[in-house]
This record gives sequence, C-alpha cells and structure tokens, in this order.
Amino acid sequence: MDNLSDDILVEIWSRVPCKMAVRCKSISKRFLALISRAEFMKRSIYHHHTLLQQMKEEDHEKEWYFNHVSMLKLLIMFSPNIHLFNPQNHDKNQLSLTFINPKFNPELDDVTKRKKSVRYSRITACSNGLLLCKKTVCGRVYFVCNPVTKKWTKLPLPPPPLTGHNKRDRMSEGFVCEPYYNVEENKITFNRHRFRVVRIPLFEGTLSEFLRGITKFEIKVVVFSSETGQWSTKLVSCPKGFMQATLLLPAVALEGKLYFMGRKSLMVYDPFNNDEECYTIDYPCHLCHNPTYILIVVMLEWRLVHMINLPHQNVGSCIRPDLRVGAATYDVIGMGCRVRAFHPYDGDVVFFQYAHRIFVGNLKTKHFETVGYGIHGFQALQIISLDLPCWPTPIPSVDFE
Repeated sequence: MDNLSDDILVEIWSRVPCKMAVRCKSISKRFLALISRAEFMKRSIYHHHTLLQQMKEEDHEKEWYFNHVSMLKLLIMFSPNIHLFNPQNHDKNQLSLTFINPKFNPELDDVTKRKKSVRYSRITACSNGLLLCKKTVCGRVYFVCNPVTKKWTKLPLPPPPLTGHNKRDRMSEGFVCEPYYNVEENKITFNRHRFRVVRIPLFEGTLSEFLRGITKFEIKVVVFSSETGQWSTKLVSCPKGFMQATLLLPAVALEGKLYFMGRKSLMVYDPFNNDEECYTIDYPCHLCHNPTYILIVVMLEWRLVHMINLPHQNVGSCIRPDLRVGAATYDVIGMGCRVRAFHPYDGDVVFFQYAHRIFVGNLKTKHFETVGYGIHGFQALQIISLDLPCWPTPIPSVDFE
C-alpha cells in the first residue's frame, strides 16, 4: 500500500465499515492523517448512505442481529451496521459499555450471580449513535457515550429529587442529539451538533389525584445543555394540559424533538428551539381507555403500535439455542405481551416480549416468530433498537463550570 496514492487509498478505505476504519488509525501516521481528513469521512458517509438507501428498498437486505451487551441489555443491530456483530462468534466483536465505568461490567447484570445489594446500570436512551446511560436505575449519575469509538463523558449531577411521594426520584427521561452530518443532493455537510438531556419529575399530588391522573398546564422540566455544561430548571407551558402515564417510559427522539407518552396524549417538547412551551397530540378516543400501546419511529415518522395477543402456538418453548443466555430456561405463565423494539427501516416489523421470550412479528402479515431467549429476571431486560449513523457521532464538547 505504500505505493498507492492517497486518492486511491481514500477510495478503498471509504468502503470499509466505519468501525474498522476508525480502528485502522493506529496502523501508521499516514493512515491516521488519511482517515482523519474531512474528505475521507465525506466519501465514507456518501458510500454507506447510498448502500443504506438501497437496503431500505430491498426486503431481503433488511437484516438484523442481536448484540448482547450483558444478560439484561440487548441491542438490535441492523444493516449496514451488522459488521459490528459477528453471528458466527457470540463471544467476540460485541459492543460493550465496560469502557465507561465498572458499574457497566456485564457480570453485574448476571442475575444468577450478583448480590441483591448491587443495582443494575441502565441504558436510558439513544440518539444519532450516542447512548445516554445511568450508573444505576434510580440514580442521577449520567454518562453520554459512543459505543463504537468508546468515547464518553460524565454529566454533572442534576438537582436532587423532591421530597414527598417522589422521593425515589421517578422521572420521565429524554435524550436527543443533533445529527453530526447532513446528506442533501449527494452533498455532505458537517454540523456543530449538540445534545440535551431532559428530566420531567413525577407530578406531585395526593394519592387519589395520582390514581385518577394529574393534569398539568405548567410542567417542571430539568434540562442539561451540552453548550453550557449545566442543568437548568424550567417551567414549561402546556396549553392543553398533559396527564402523565402510570408507567414513565423514556421519551422518543425524532428530528430534534422529544415525544413523551401520557395517559391521553403525547407531549411534544423541543429543547433546542422552544424550551419554554410544549404541545400535545391527542390519542384516538378508543386508545384513551386502553393503555396497551407504544410509540415507535420508523423511517423518520412516528406511529402508535397496539399490544396484541400472540397466537397460542407461538408462545411455545421454541427458543433459538444460539440466543439463549445461561443453561436453564424458565417458563412463566400468564405474563403480558409488550412491544419492546422496532425495525427502523420496515414499519411492519416489531419486536415483542412475552415473559422471557422475544418474538419478531410482522403487523401486516400477522406472522410471528420466536427469536430469543430465556433468562431469569426478565422484568429488567432492556431491548434497544440501535440505528447507527454512517459515521460515528463525536461527543459534543461539554464545558463544565
């Protein structure tokens, strides 16, 4: 390769998966300089973006694989990012979070071995290739990381929890990061991207008010800004009012906005351009009395997906051996079915969890297939659909005061 020109090397290496290209920086000073050039990144992004658009049009190319971060953290990888996962060897080439903190050691998520006093770490949300992680499920220690480049930053502690019935610091949480690059008419431009972390505390009220549902027209929101490196508390106006759901799910990020699910509506909050006001989108009337639905994003559009009853024959003991964690399997009767993840390029393909089993279903054909896996402690299982960009998103510079 020493005899090849830089232009030829750029053409060759731009076709290599981005994770491998980033690793190749350590080969030599020439490779480091070459792969760090903006022109190389633009060429790589253009090639993989074109490949991705082709895959979106071809059903047989919409491949996915499981990536076991730990026994309780399961990422679903999609083409063209399947190079991050080696289906022939489940012990290698897995994305891991151990580079952040010892709390993210997979052994601590082994429910058959860990001590009861040890609390689980948590992946709270993902946006444009970055993950928002928590040291413990109910804690206030946040990390923002890129699992491909293994770069991370620790956020300062947010304001302490309120007293009263929310002393356990129950929150609706959201994370949104702007894109690192844009692709318009085959032209690649880079952005000075930024991110926001949003926390909405559980609404205060009496027990009877909480059971009936508390509607707020002014909502306390705590926001972390990557530009200031600080948390700020805002009183956000909601003209139509918003009633929190009983189960506080993480917000869904879409085009710079966060969508929070409530009992009767979605709350839409834009922490970048209008952080003092939000608006709501009402559910269809028949959904207000049936909270068995989930918000998903497919091809840059949001949609509501109903929980459904799986056909009885599909709730059998067929568990793929290559996805089983541990030697034993556990049959649990009477557990509900939950929508846990979605395919970002195929709006009809959704991943369900029924007790400890994972199903993939096609909402159009009504076909369901068991694809995973039996574990003890399935209630704490996280299943995250990870749609990575064509080039790793750098973590925005955060200036802490």
